[in-house]
Amino acid sequence: MGKKAKKVSVENVDVLTRFEKQKNGITITVAVLSFFLFSGFAALYAYVDLPTYLYAIIANGVVVLLVCFVGFLIKLKKQYIPAILLNLLIGPALFANIWLYVGNEFSIQYFFITLTILPFITISRKLKIFQWLFALASVAMLTLLLNFEFTGTISGLVPLIVLTVSNYSVVGINLLFVSLMFATYIQQIENYEDQLKLKESEIANLFEEVQRRAIEDLTTGAVTHRKVEELIYAEIARSDRYETPFSLIMFSFSDIKEIFAVYGQEKGEKIMEQLVQIVRSDLRLVDVLGRWTDGDFVIFMPEIKLHQAVYVAQRLVSIIAVTDFLPKIKLPSNFAVVQRLPGENFDLLISRLNGLMQKSRSEGENRISN
Repeated sequence: MGKKAKKVSVENVDVLTRFEKQKNGITITVAVLSFFLFSGFAALYAYVDLPTYLYAIIANGVVVLLVCFVGFLIKLKKQYIPAILLNLLIGPALFANIWLYVGNEFSIQYFFITLTILPFITISRKLKIFQWLFALASVAMLTLLLNFEFTGTISGLVPLIVLTVSNYSVVGINLLFVSLMFATYIQQIENYEDQLKLKESEIANLFEEVQRRAIEDLTTGAVTHRKVEELIYAEIARSDRYETPFSLIMFSFSDIKEIFAVYGQEKGEKIMEQLVQIVRSDLRLVDVLGRWTDGDFVIFMPEIKLHQAVYVAQRLVSIIAVTDFLPKIKLPSNFAVVQRLPGENFDLLISRLNGLMQKSRSEGENRISN
């Protein structure tokens, strides 16, 4: 069971950790796009009028350098700082460029979508306060920009093709982020579903293992002493109600202690396992073979009378006597057979069975007492 549980735990992937890795991947994507975006802004201002827009060029250059620093942090596998820095940088810098470049009439709604969604798909779930803080900051920046009158834009100084490409690029980038957001959260949901299915399977396997351990002796494959007791008690009640007979057969090798002393515990248990397989193959499906003690076994036989049980015991004595246990080892056995008497309780029945077993051993090898 240990190996099985270990295997399950290895396969059981931490969904939240995987989700954080996906967010980290999106943060890398945002950093790369930001690098090209603000580099493009700096180049555009230089193209239009380098002396006039020198400060804008320097500001965008600083943002580019900071984005490179963010990339360095990502390479160092810092999961939280890069996303916070990106959202802290991109929002104000992007709005400032919109304000200076095209005023408040050009693709603001698309930038607003990006900057509102961005914190939720880049910042770790452990830092939810930053997610909401940056999203609300984007709303505040948009409100300020829409209510601020400014006529000194440079959109009239650049070719129309540049404006068109810029507009479509903004739309494309926003669609990309929205798609990433939905894909990431859908993947998280699917991962949770997979993990739940894995957990259900693991629990079902563990439940089956517990049930099997509760009723089966793991060494020999026979049922446990406790399970045989439960069956006998239940059959006593049924026998009293319907007046049906049942019998018990107890058996073991003639000197079980000597077997374990000579062959050791491991080989002794293998001999017990072989004995169980031989006996079980000769029983009915309704008969139950259980391990009563370390060396004794009991066969529970419902609706079987004494003479029928004795016949089964005689057959088993003959089979065991001619069987080679391990390489070329013949081992004698002893049997005791009882039929439950009317009104006899569990303790009296087992006491009578143990007494007959002792009698069988005292009479010699390959004996049956009933």
